[in-house]
Amino acid sequence: MVKGLSIRVRLILLLLVPSILYLGTSIYLMEQNKSNTRALASSLYETTDKSTSLILNGDRDMYQALVAYQLLVSGTLNAEDTAKQLKAMKENIEQANTRVEQAASILKTKNLHQVAHAETKLTIEQNVAGFHTSFDQWAKEADAVVQSLGKGKNASNDPKLMATFEKGREGMNQIGEILDAYANASIDQIEDQNRKTEQTVYASVALIVLLLAVSGWMIIRKIMRTVRSIMRVTSEVAAGDLRHEPGNKYAKDELGKITESVDTMVMKIKGLIAVIATNTQFVHDASIELSDSSKESATAAEHVATNIQDMTHDVEIQVRSSEETSRTIEEMAIGIQRVAENSSVMADHSSLTSRHAELGNELLEKLQQQIASILKSVDQLSQTVSSLTRKSDEIGLIASSITSFANQTNLLSLNASIEAARAGEHGRGFHVVANEIRKLASQSIASADGINQLIHQTRVEIASVSESMQVTKQEAGTGSAMMQEVNQSFHTIMASVTHIVTQIHETSTITEQMSASSQEISATMDHSAASSSQILIKSQNVAAATEEQLAMMQNIAAASEQLRSVVNTLNESVAYFKIA
Repeated sequence: MVKGLSIRVRLILLLLVPSILYLGTSIYLMEQNKSNTRALASSLYETTDKSTSLILNGDRDMYQALVAYQLLVSGTLNAEDTAKQLKAMKENIEQANTRVEQAASILKTKNLHQVAHAETKLTIEQNVAGFHTSFDQWAKEADAVVQSLGKGKNASNDPKLMATFEKGREGMNQIGEILDAYANASIDQIEDQNRKTEQTVYASVALIVLLLAVSGWMIIRKIMRTVRSIMRVTSEVAAGDLRHEPGNKYAKDELGKITESVDTMVMKIKGLIAVIATNTQFVHDASIELSDSSKESATAAEHVATNIQDMTHDVEIQVRSSEETSRTIEEMAIGIQRVAENSSVMADHSSLTSRHAELGNELLEKLQQQIASILKSVDQLSQTVSSLTRKSDEIGLIASSITSFANQTNLLSLNASIEAARAGEHGRGFHVVANEIRKLASQSIASADGINQLIHQTRVEIASVSESMQVTKQEAGTGSAMMQEVNQSFHTIMASVTHIVTQIHETSTITEQMSASSQEISATMDHSAASSSQILIKSQNVAAATEEQLAMMQNIAAASEQLRSVVNTLNESVAYFKIA
């Protein structure tokens, strides 16, 4: 049942239950006080009743002694009755003194011997002393009168003796009146004091309950406002919304520190995601540029390969023509015209070959510039990946700080729970707050773990991109070196083609002299055949290098596509958060 209650209800119960228990305890104490008052009144009555009973019995003994005295002085008793009445008088006198002494001892034990009569202002102790003085004097005089009867003297009721007796009895009556008045006054005073105490207790209970209610309402309101604010912020962060703005002022208590810590955590995460988003966009743009450059390079390399294949075909035709010319040199005399025609054809083909070689040289220069641009882009992208790696390490440190802070918060909440358990009933509220702080700390640890997972994935993908960029950079460097070799081969081809054209023109001009210089023509044709073979070999090498360059451009394009995929994944991860 308690687990299903909200924090507000738990805090209200935490304030309401002690108030009800305090009220119940006060009522119980009041009833117990009333019971004690009744017991005290009963004890007081028992004390006064016992003392009054002794006084009344003593007063009865006085009357019995007086009756025995009157019978003795009446002269109507025989000797036996006289002895009985004399004995009874002495016993009653003794009993009256004994009982009055017992009552005086009880009253002195209870500190009541100084209580005075309302009218005469004589205390109980003074009345007891007056009783002893008057009654002892009466007993002495009465005994003297009785003793004189045995000597033949007559006796009568002496008014003076009766006045002494009545004076002693008057002290007994005043003691009884003092005890009755004291008992009634004491009981009235106790009851009045109990009523005042009861009113004071009920007023204090009402005031304390009111103060508890007001202070509890204010504390609950503040706690709930802080809890709702933190729940709202953490819910927005969990949903990917980092547009929360921190407050300008914070309270100086623990709730204010918690709110400030949550705002600081959100701002740190917001800055972190913003940096990741900026770098991811930069990598995305660089990957697009690299992909486009790779495609353009692949297209240019394919065009160069096509031109080189055409040039190789033409060179093969030239080689075959040179071989055919070498075989027919012995028939030069009858084929001078044919040689001239073949020379013209060769001149045309040589010019075409020269133009193709120049075009291939221009394309190779453009391709070399494009590869240099690709190398520059790859270097820039490598620097960007290194920057992303450093940022990822910084993000890891921040996430570790968040995890450490959440663990410290969890430890603090555990210590608060321990202290609240030590405080008992008064610490239940802090125990509940500590549990909520522990939950918030657990949510913070879960969020930090999620960030660590994203950072780990980012690091893995960045490492993959870095490796791909290193491979691309190496392949681009290899392609640049090979393009330099191709460029050198084309220079050699152009020099050879220029030389062939010159030789063919010379052959065309001295066709009429071929009959006289057949040996020279044969040597020239042998040289031309050898040069054509060299041109064919170099053309094949250029074609192979161009195909390798084309394959490298395809690898660069594939690496660019992989980099774009990684960047898209990073964009999807970062797009989950809203920072503006």
